[in-house]
Amino acid sequence: MSEILQKIKDQKIVPLFYNESYEASKNIVEALYEAGIRVIEYTNRGHQALENFTKLKEISHIEFPGLLLGIGTVKNIQEMDDYANVKADFIITPVINEALVKHALEKNILLIPGCFTPSDINIAHQNGLTLVKIFPADALGKNYIKSVKPVFPGMNFMPTGGIHAETEDIRGWLNGGAIAAGLGSSLIGKDVNEEELTLKTKHLLQQLNQ
Repeated sequence: MSEILQKIKDQKIVPLFYNESYEASKNIVEALYEAGIRVIEYTNRGHQALENFTKLKEISHIEFPGLLLGIGTVKNIQEMDDYANVKADFIITPVINEALVKHALEKNILLIPGCFTPSDINIAHQNGLTLVKIFPADALGKNYIKSVKPVFPGMNFMPTGGIHAETEDIRGWLNGGAIAAGLGSSLIGKDVNEEELTLKTKHLLQQLNQ
Protein backbone atom coordinates (compact mmCIF):
# COMPACT_ATOMS: atom_id res chain seq x y z
CA MET A 1 0.00 0.00 0.00
CA SER A 2 2.83 2.41 0.79
CA GLU A 3 3.96 2.64 -2.87
CA ILE A 4 0.51 3.29 -4.28
CA LEU A 5 -0.36 5.65 -1.42
CA GLN A 6 2.73 7.70 -2.13
CA LYS A 7 2.10 7.76 -5.88
CA ILE A 8 -1.50 8.88 -5.34
CA LYS A 9 -0.39 11.59 -2.90
CA ASP A 10 2.24 12.81 -5.37
CA GLN A 11 -0.16 12.70 -8.31
CA LYS A 12 -3.06 14.42 -6.48
CA ILE A 13 -5.53 13.06 -9.03
CA VAL A 14 -6.52 9.53 -10.07
CA PRO A 15 -8.09 9.38 -13.53
CA LEU A 16 -10.78 6.73 -13.96
CA PHE A 17 -12.57 5.60 -17.10
CA TYR A 18 -14.06 2.77 -19.11
CA ASN A 19 -14.30 2.36 -22.85
CA GLU A 20 -15.88 -0.58 -24.66
CA SER A 21 -13.08 -0.45 -27.25
CA TYR A 22 -9.71 -1.90 -26.28
CA GLU A 23 -7.92 0.35 -28.78
CA ALA A 24 -9.57 3.46 -27.37
CA SER A 25 -8.79 2.30 -23.84
CA LYS A 26 -5.14 1.78 -24.71
CA ASN A 27 -4.95 5.20 -26.38
CA ILE A 28 -6.44 6.88 -23.29
CA VAL A 29 -3.95 5.12 -21.00
CA GLU A 30 -1.13 6.20 -23.32
CA ALA A 31 -2.34 9.81 -23.33
CA LEU A 32 -2.53 9.89 -19.53
CA TYR A 33 0.86 8.21 -19.20
CA GLU A 34 2.44 10.78 -21.52
CA ALA A 35 1.04 13.52 -19.28
CA GLY A 36 2.86 12.02 -16.29
CA ILE A 37 0.09 9.91 -14.75
CA ARG A 38 1.32 6.75 -13.01
CA VAL A 39 -1.86 5.57 -11.25
CA ILE A 40 -5.01 4.87 -13.28
CA GLU A 41 -8.34 3.27 -12.37
CA TYR A 42 -10.05 1.36 -15.17
CA THR A 43 -13.69 0.81 -14.30
CA ASN A 44 -15.64 -2.44 -14.42
CA ARG A 45 -18.63 -0.88 -16.17
CA GLY A 46 -19.21 -2.85 -19.36
CA HIS A 47 -19.08 -6.23 -21.08
CA GLN A 48 -15.52 -5.75 -22.32
CA ALA A 49 -14.09 -4.58 -19.00
CA LEU A 50 -12.30 -7.76 -17.91
CA GLU A 51 -10.99 -8.57 -21.39
CA ASN A 52 -9.77 -5.00 -21.98
CA PHE A 53 -8.21 -4.77 -18.55
CA THR A 54 -6.41 -8.10 -19.01
CA LYS A 55 -4.88 -6.90 -22.29
CA LEU A 56 -3.88 -3.56 -20.77
CA LYS A 57 -2.12 -5.33 -17.90
CA GLU A 58 -0.31 -7.63 -20.33
CA ILE A 59 1.27 -4.71 -22.18
CA SER A 60 1.63 -2.20 -19.36
CA HIS A 61 5.02 -3.30 -17.96
CA ILE A 62 6.56 -2.97 -21.43
CA GLU A 63 4.68 0.03 -22.84
CA PHE A 64 3.94 1.87 -19.60
CA PRO A 65 6.73 1.07 -17.12
CA GLY A 66 6.00 2.18 -13.58
CA LEU A 67 2.25 2.44 -14.17
CA LEU A 68 -0.05 1.18 -11.43
CA LEU A 69 -3.24 0.03 -13.14
CA GLY A 70 -6.17 -0.80 -10.91
CA ILE A 71 -9.80 -1.69 -11.43
CA GLY A 72 -12.82 0.13 -10.04
CA THR A 73 -16.57 -0.50 -9.68
CA VAL A 74 -15.94 -3.98 -8.28
CA LYS A 75 -18.98 -4.97 -6.21
CA ASN A 76 -18.55 -8.59 -5.16
CA ILE A 77 -15.99 -11.28 -4.32
CA GLN A 78 -16.22 -12.99 -7.73
CA GLU A 79 -15.33 -9.77 -9.55
CA MET A 80 -12.56 -9.14 -7.04
CA ASP A 81 -11.05 -12.55 -7.74
CA ASP A 82 -11.39 -12.15 -11.52
CA TYR A 83 -9.33 -8.96 -11.47
CA ALA A 84 -6.87 -10.16 -8.83
CA ASN A 85 -6.15 -13.14 -11.08
CA VAL A 86 -5.11 -10.84 -13.93
CA LYS A 87 -2.82 -8.88 -11.62
CA ALA A 88 -4.77 -5.68 -10.93
CA ASP A 89 -2.45 -3.44 -8.90
CA PHE A 90 -5.36 -2.39 -6.71
CA ILE A 91 -9.13 -2.85 -6.52
CA ILE A 92 -11.59 -0.05 -5.83
CA THR A 93 -15.18 -0.69 -4.80
CA PRO A 94 -18.15 1.70 -4.68
CA VAL A 95 -19.27 0.02 -1.43
CA ILE A 96 -17.81 -1.58 1.67
CA ASN A 97 -18.78 -4.60 3.75
CA GLU A 98 -16.95 -6.97 6.08
CA ALA A 99 -17.00 -9.87 3.59
CA LEU A 100 -15.27 -7.87 0.84
CA VAL A 101 -12.66 -6.49 3.23
CA LYS A 102 -11.91 -9.86 4.86
CA HIS A 103 -11.61 -11.56 1.48
CA ALA A 104 -9.22 -8.89 0.22
CA LEU A 105 -7.05 -9.24 3.34
CA GLU A 106 -7.01 -13.06 3.10
CA LYS A 107 -6.03 -12.96 -0.58
CA ASN A 108 -3.53 -10.10 -0.09
CA ILE A 109 -5.51 -7.90 -2.49
CA LEU A 110 -4.90 -4.17 -2.23
CA LEU A 111 -8.42 -2.85 -1.61
CA ILE A 112 -9.53 0.78 -1.68
CA PRO A 113 -13.17 0.60 -0.57
CA GLY A 114 -15.88 3.13 -1.30
CA CYS A 115 -17.25 4.74 1.86
CA PHE A 116 -20.07 7.22 2.46
CA THR A 117 -20.75 7.23 6.21
CA PRO A 118 -18.52 7.21 9.29
CA SER A 119 -19.75 3.64 9.87
CA ASP A 120 -18.38 2.67 6.44
CA ILE A 121 -15.03 4.32 7.19
CA ASN A 122 -14.92 2.53 10.53
CA ILE A 123 -15.11 -0.89 8.85
CA ALA A 124 -12.01 0.02 6.85
CA HIS A 125 -10.31 1.52 9.89
CA GLN A 126 -10.97 -1.49 12.13
CA ASN A 127 -9.50 -3.80 9.49
CA GLY A 128 -6.28 -1.82 9.14
CA LEU A 129 -6.97 -0.24 5.75
CA THR A 130 -5.35 3.17 5.32
CA LEU A 131 -7.01 4.55 2.18
CA VAL A 132 -10.70 4.85 1.37
CA LYS A 133 -12.62 6.35 -1.51
CA ILE A 134 -15.31 8.82 -0.45
CA PHE A 135 -18.20 8.22 -2.85
CA PRO A 136 -20.23 9.93 -4.14
CA ALA A 137 -18.19 12.91 -3.03
CA ASP A 138 -20.38 15.64 -4.51
CA ALA A 139 -23.32 14.47 -2.38
CA LEU A 140 -21.25 15.06 0.78
CA GLY A 141 -19.36 18.25 -0.05
CA LYS A 142 -15.85 19.51 0.62
CA ASN A 143 -16.27 19.91 4.40
CA TYR A 144 -17.09 16.24 4.97
CA ILE A 145 -13.52 14.91 5.05
CA LYS A 146 -12.38 17.76 7.30
CA SER A 147 -15.18 16.85 9.73
CA VAL A 148 -14.64 13.10 9.78
CA LYS A 149 -10.83 12.92 9.53
CA PRO A 150 -10.01 13.58 13.24
CA VAL A 151 -12.07 10.53 14.23
CA PHE A 152 -9.94 8.19 12.10
CA PRO A 153 -6.23 8.94 12.66
CA GLY A 154 -4.00 7.51 9.96
CA MET A 155 -6.81 7.18 7.42
CA ASN A 156 -6.36 8.71 3.96
CA PHE A 157 -9.29 9.91 1.88
CA MET A 158 -9.80 10.07 -1.89
CA PRO A 159 -13.09 11.71 -2.90
CA THR A 160 -14.59 10.56 -6.18
CA GLY A 161 -17.80 11.44 -8.00
CA GLY A 162 -18.83 14.80 -9.38
CA ILE A 163 -15.43 16.46 -8.98
CA HIS A 164 -14.50 18.89 -11.75
CA ALA A 165 -11.19 18.53 -13.57
CA GLU A 166 -10.26 22.07 -12.59
CA THR A 167 -7.45 23.19 -10.29
CA GLU A 168 -9.69 25.25 -8.02
CA ASP A 169 -12.20 22.47 -7.40
CA ILE A 170 -9.51 19.83 -6.76
CA ARG A 171 -7.57 22.19 -4.47
CA GLY A 172 -10.75 22.70 -2.45
CA TRP A 173 -10.89 18.97 -1.75
CA LEU A 174 -7.16 18.75 -1.01
CA ASN A 175 -7.42 21.69 1.41
CA GLY A 176 -10.30 19.88 3.07
CA GLY A 177 -8.10 16.91 3.93
CA ALA A 178 -8.16 14.69 0.82
CA ILE A 179 -4.88 13.21 -0.47
CA ALA A 180 -6.15 13.16 -4.07
CA ALA A 181 -9.32 13.33 -6.14
CA GLY A 182 -10.74 10.70 -8.46
CA LEU A 183 -11.59 12.23 -11.85
CA GLY A 184 -13.92 10.51 -14.30
CA SER A 185 -15.98 12.08 -17.06
CA SER A 186 -14.90 15.62 -16.18
CA LEU A 187 -11.39 14.68 -17.35
CA ILE A 188 -12.06 11.88 -19.81
CA GLY A 189 -15.20 12.73 -21.77
CA LYS A 190 -17.13 10.35 -23.99
CA ASP A 191 -15.66 11.78 -27.21
CA VAL A 192 -12.17 12.07 -25.80
CA ASN A 193 -9.35 13.47 -27.95
CA GLU A 194 -6.13 11.84 -26.75
CA GLU A 195 -3.90 14.79 -27.63
CA GLU A 196 -6.18 17.21 -25.77
CA LEU A 197 -6.35 14.78 -22.84
CA THR A 198 -2.55 14.72 -22.55
CA LEU A 199 -2.34 18.51 -22.62
CA LYS A 200 -5.22 19.01 -20.18
CA THR A 201 -3.86 16.43 -17.72
CA LYS A 202 -0.30 17.76 -17.92
CA HIS A 203 -1.56 21.29 -17.29
CA LEU A 204 -3.65 20.11 -14.33
CA LEU A 205 -0.68 18.28 -12.77
CA GLN A 206 1.53 21.35 -13.18
CA GLN A 207 -1.07 23.65 -11.63
CA LEU A 208 -1.65 21.36 -8.66
CA ASN A 209 2.07 21.12 -7.95
CA GLN A 210 2.71 24.85 -7.96
